[in-house]
Amino acid sequence: MRRFFLVSVLISVLLNVPAQVRDPYRVIEELIEELTVDEGFHADLEKIYDDLLFLLYNPVNLNWAEDSDLRALYFLNELQISNLISYRQEMGGFVTLYELQYIEGFSRDDIRKILPFVTVGEELPAIALSPSAAMRHGRHQLFVRTQQVLQQQRGYLPATEEELAAAPNSRYLGSPLKAYTRYQFNYRNRVHAGVVAEKDAGEEFLRGSNPYGFDYYTFHLQVNDVGRLKTVTLGDYQASFGQGLVLWSGLAFGKSSNTLNIRKNQRGLQKYSSTDENKFFRGAGVTYRIFDGAEGTVFASRKRIDASVSVTGSDGRILEVSALPNSGLHATPSQMAGKNVLGETIFGGNFSFNHSLFRVGATMIALEYDAVLKPPERIYNHYDFSGNSNMNGGIDYQFSAGPVIFFGEGAVSSSGGKAFLAGAMSNPAPRISLSALFRRYDRNYHAYFSNAFRENTRTANEQGFYLGTVIHPYSRWKLSAYIDLFSFPWLRYGAYAPSAGSEYFIQADFSHSRSLHMYWTFRHKSKPVNAPAGNSGIRKLEDAGITRLRYHVNYFAASMLEFRNRVEMSVYKRESSSAERGYLLYQDVLYRPQRFPLSFAFRYGLFSTDSYNARIFAYENDILYAFSIPAYYDRGYRTYLLMQYTAGEKTDLWLRYAVTGLPRRESIGSGLNQIDGNRRSELKAQVRFRF
Repeated sequence: MRRFFLVSVLISVLLNVPAQVRDPYRVIEELIEELTVDEGFHADLEKIYDDLLFLLYNPVNLNWAEDSDLRALYFLNELQISNLISYRQEMGGFVTLYELQYIEGFSRDDIRKILPFVTVGEELPAIALSPSAAMRHGRHQLFVRTQQVLQQQRGYLPATEEELAAAPNSRYLGSPLKAYTRYQFNYRNRVHAGVVAEKDAGEEFLRGSNPYGFDYYTFHLQVNDVGRLKTVTLGDYQASFGQGLVLWSGLAFGKSSNTLNIRKNQRGLQKYSSTDENKFFRGAGVTYRIFDGAEGTVFASRKRIDASVSVTGSDGRILEVSALPNSGLHATPSQMAGKNVLGETIFGGNFSFNHSLFRVGATMIALEYDAVLKPPERIYNHYDFSGNSNMNGGIDYQFSAGPVIFFGEGAVSSSGGKAFLAGAMSNPAPRISLSALFRRYDRNYHAYFSNAFRENTRTANEQGFYLGTVIHPYSRWKLSAYIDLFSFPWLRYGAYAPSAGSEYFIQADFSHSRSLHMYWTFRHKSKPVNAPAGNSGIRKLEDAGITRLRYHVNYFAASMLEFRNRVEMSVYKRESSSAERGYLLYQDVLYRPQRFPLSFAFRYGLFSTDSYNARIFAYENDILYAFSIPAYYDRGYRTYLLMQYTAGEKTDLWLRYAVTGLPRRESIGSGLNQIDGNRRSELKAQVRFRF
């Protein structure tokens, strides 16, 4: 491991390589890795790919883009958007993209990231919307994907009828093959339509519980800009308004290495095409332009969701459920028993008014279940939602006062619980940007579709203050840092007393050229947890902290050959036990020729951790619309090879083979996923047709 590290550092320091324009796919991967720096981050990553791949073919024109168009670029924060619009007004527009380097808050790395998705020039003529024009100029894509773990897992072992009768959940119902298909149609930004179908490993296909094919289907149709109708959605869709206190069912950013990106950019109604089987709407929604600057949105949804049934009536009707599982897996009889058993009805709306000096909005959502949700009583969940209906309402705002942008939202639920957050962003001095956010969420605030800035797993029972900064001390350097101080006024899972914690993050980025970039990261989080019970049986709290250190470098050895190296260490420490450590080293090799149709990405990594607490997460290259961010733990190696072959202009093929080896283990995994052996390998294949 020591040689591995020394060779990586020497190569990165000594190698002098020519300038290289980055692959836009790599830029998207960098964004996803930034967002997933926190292992607690859960988001619809397919949505990022969808939006940015669309912008590759339909780049944002900086001379004519409104602030809502610029917010579609996930890389930009509100300060950068404000500074860009001010520069455009002052200079009368952009002549070249290289003018971005003169705008306050834009580093070389920021410019590199957005270049594939923006353009400058004259305003394009309005696009006619007609069925014939859409069919002639629309883009069609069809994806077909399969993947499977190659080793025998316990859940797929042969079993007799007697064994299954005695233990029906001891085997999976279906095959180990995971299958996915996706069709999508885009006509500029006017029409979006598509269908996604998926079968997870272990689920049945074309038989048994799924006689009509896949276990999960989603369909969407979205039409934009038809007269005063801004958006019309049919089928499955998402809704995101304000700062997420009332309603945010789409992609939501939290704490990441982009330390200024704490303000949510309201995206309204948007199509849904993810394989995540939860927290989307099924029905219809409309956004209407009432007058200049004012918009109104109404939507309705009715669908069936998974639930754990606890009480049924004499007529078989479900009266009470104890939980709402969100795994989306239906591979065993017990999982199938809870599939789509609970009806969910939702109505909601939003009104927003945008002025050049301020923005204000109001959001409301009402939810009703067909049965009562009553979680099992636990010491920590006394204030959790219980019942069959809930309502939320809130008001959000944004305004500027000199160089400072203020934003926030306040909300209330029908239980009487309240939630509030307020933030600000500013450039107090050249090359320095600051962001701050205060939040306070009552323990009895209930909002199932909320996804606001938070540390807790839900938008409830939390108070906190966040302060972030980005400093550009020199042209090639960028320093990013944040501190987050938070407290939980009531008990939570794993901590049976009120508690408080903190998180610190700092990252230094150095870009020598377009061909060489490296960064150093320090991150520490401390959060109290239950201490081991003593002789008295009383559970007290003790501090538990995780510290992570990372060095990463990527560089081009030639115009088509890129290397990436990383060394990372984690230290987990509780008061009552000794420190648990983890280490990760890996080497990536990416070959992306410009004129040859075959490209590949390869990784070989070594890791060693004392426990699962010291696990290390690392983003891996994967086939398009698939994501791999595994936890590296125990002691072993991880390697994969990803190949992409472009067969002409209309067909792409992907093949990925990944192996995890744990030499000291006799088995890998647990439960029905257990493998007898010390290797786990997976094969994925995908084809895309464009027409």
